[in-house]
Parts: sequence; C-alpha cells; structure tokens
Amino acid sequence: MALRCVGYDVVLVREIQAFHGQSSVTDQQLIPWMSDHDAIWIHADDNAKRQHRKLLVAHQVRTLWVRRSKKRGMSNREQLRVLSYVLPDLFAGFNKQPGNRHHSVRVHGEVHKTRIRLEPYRL
Repeated sequence: MALRCVGYDVVLVREIQAFHGQSSVTDQQLIPWMSDHDAIWIHADDNAKRQHRKLLVAHQVRTLWVRRSKKRGMSNREQLRVLSYVLPDLFAGFNKQPGNRHHSVRVHGEVHKTRIRLEPYRL
C-alpha cells in the first residue's frame, strides 16, 4: 500500500488478526475494533454515516468520509492523491481540536485542476 511507503500506519481489514478466517467483516464488527485501537475509519460509503451514527458516537471512532463524484466516481490513483494531500491536515486537526471527530473530504473541478477541501461535520 502506497501510504505505508511514506510512513502512515495503515491497516486493511483483511490484515486484522481478530477477523482472520472470516469471509467478510461487517461495519458493526469493525467499529468497536477501531475504537479499541484508536484507529481512524477512512471510507467512501455515504450511507454508513447514517446507518452507524449511534455506534460511531458510542465508540468515539474518528472518521474521514471521502466524498466521490456520483458522475465519475474516483480512481485509486485519485484516492491516493486526495489522501496524501489531506492526511497531514486531518491529523493536525485531531490534535488541535479532539472534539471534532468526523471529517469529510470533497474534490471539486476537473481531474487535472482539482480543489480538495477537508472539513469537519457533525454526525
């Protein structure tokens, strides 16, 4: 994983020892694990914030929702570029304002002239 190559402590679900042998892992299983390991949930599932709001709040899990264009989606390359750009600011924000636990990142504009915006939001 590219983010590991530049020093980020990234864990993929399939690498988590507690879930080895399972064919799939649900968000309800993953959220308590993230709380126990002080992990940040980075994903692009727009429905998850509504479906898991109570569980995320109860476990005090920090989140980053990557908002993708409904028209063109987002390639892996674009996702890497966006995350590389926002992660330093995200971590700085968590340190400065620990109460802001939930953020989203939006990408605007054309592929080669994008604007990337990181912003906190309330669940």
